[in-house]
Amino acid sequence: MGEFSGKVAIVTGGSKGIGRVVARQLIDQGAQVVIIGRDETALAETQRALGEKSLYVAGDVSDPSTATRAVVAATDNFGGLDILINVAGIFPTARIEETTDALYADTIAANLTGTVMMCRAAFAILRQRRGVIVNMSSTAARFPTPGLSAYGAAKAGVEAFTRTLAAEGAPYIRANAVSAGPTRTETVDALLQSDTTGAVETVTSGLPLGRLGDTDEIADAILFLASDRASFITGQVLHANGGGLMA
Repeated sequence: MGEFSGKVAIVTGGSKGIGRVVARQLIDQGAQVVIIGRDETALAETQRALGEKSLYVAGDVSDPSTATRAVVAATDNFGGLDILINVAGIFPTARIEETTDALYADTIAANLTGTVMMCRAAFAILRQRRGVIVNMSSTAARFPTPGLSAYGAAKAGVEAFTRTLAAEGAPYIRANAVSAGPTRTETVDALLQSDTTGAVETVTSGLPLGRLGDTDEIADAILFLASDRASFITGQVLHANGGGLMA
């Protein structure tokens, strides 16, 4: 019997990176999981790897219909919803004068609007089942990094939204966020090769622990907040960033 035995979870961004690891850990610890993403091929491949205790919903989380379909999939197939983990997001880099309307809109939609839409769609059933929400933030929400103005604004919004969500949901819903520092994912590996703004080098250099985080380490922080071990924690941001904000 795992720590999440009998629980039903939704994980956005569940086809790769941190989201995929979170989904795997939840299932290994007894949960049933719905994963969400935009790439149906990647979703189907991940779902096959995760096995029969998982299913997927393809769509953009900033589209309210995707959020609704995911909640319906969880309730119809697994009988309810106990945990919502919002990992989906994008990490574009651009100095403000090169930030196009489309880049700004896409960044806010993927990182903030999608989180809001998912929480709104799941709120009623999570309240009924005394559920848990964990949202994904970033060091960029608090550490000003040239090239990450849109991304940092979106993640700061996630943190403010999470605190308000915790106040609205109490005492029936706990809502927290994990603020991840630079983590070794496919996206970060690609940006290390292509970024020209200096943003990636800024956030990955000089960490007190001397290295990037692993996806398992960020997933562990997320699952802690989703678990009963964090039963007296709500409205908080847990910083998993290798000491990047100690100053």
